[in-house]
Amino acid sequence: MPVNASVDLSSVLAGLDRLSGVSESLARSMAVAAGQAVRDEAKARAPVDTGKLKGALYLAYREGRSSESHVVYSVSWNSKKAPHGHLLEFGHWQTHAMYKGRDGEWYVGAPLAQPKWVPARPFLRPAYEAVAPRMAQIMVNRARERLPELLSGAADDVEGD
Repeated sequence: MPVNASVDLSSVLAGLDRLSGVSESLARSMAVAAGQAVRDEAKARAPVDTGKLKGALYLAYREGRSSESHVVYSVSWNSKKAPHGHLLEFGHWQTHAMYKGRDGEWYVGAPLAQPKWVPARPFLRPAYEAVAPRMAQIMVNRARERLPELLSGAADDVEGD
């Protein structure tokens, strides 16, 4: 004997339609949370004696590398504020003597007789490696906060969160 059932799925379908409208905002919010964790860890790891490097670290949305199904954020440093960040991150050959002036600024002195390798003091790569194991949980936690806000319509959809 067949059993017939009638179920009204209109509310379920309407809910799914609302999800499609918030998916990009939710994904961006989750990515921002993970990126902020990496940026903050990099700030904590950046050498203190480098002046402006910590303040030059930033998180940025990469529109050209993002799509409807894929969002990309980068953590880096502003090379105008901290033009020597790459020397610390990757190491470099020192070809000139350096000295600290009375004003506290560093200056380039005479050429060295023999260039000297200055080892890397990485801060960005180790920051990513430290955050990576908990990155998924950071994003899930942010989704749990943000999704109800987006679905209720109470939160404005601010780009980049």
